[in-house]
Amino acid sequence: MWSELIAVLVGLLIGAVGAWIWLKSRGSKVGSVDQLKEENARFREEVNEHFVQTAELINQLTDSYKAVFDHLNEGAGKLVDTNTLRERMPRVTDQEVRLKHIGAPREEQAD
Repeated sequence: MWSELIAVLVGLLIGAVGAWIWLKSRGSKVGSVDQLKEENARFREEVNEHFVQTAELINQLTDSYKAVFDHLNEGAGKLVDTNTLRERMPRVTDQEVRLKHIGAPREEQAD
């Protein structure tokens, strides 16, 4: 009888320890899902910041390119014959070149 009682107690103890380990491992999985969600949110924010900075840098590059072009155009106007200038320089509009809002739908170009 004592051996049966000891076997039952050992079985209950093993079952309790097993249940405790199983519940603890389930809890850590829930924590890891939250951790993965946090990491994903941080990554998305880094990507957003990267593309915003890229757009700003491209706009600066565009401004620099326009300044160089304006400088060359002004110099050509002063230093080159007007007829030669008309023949060799393309027509340029005053329209600014800027990046559209990141993620905005593309506009259809009219032919």
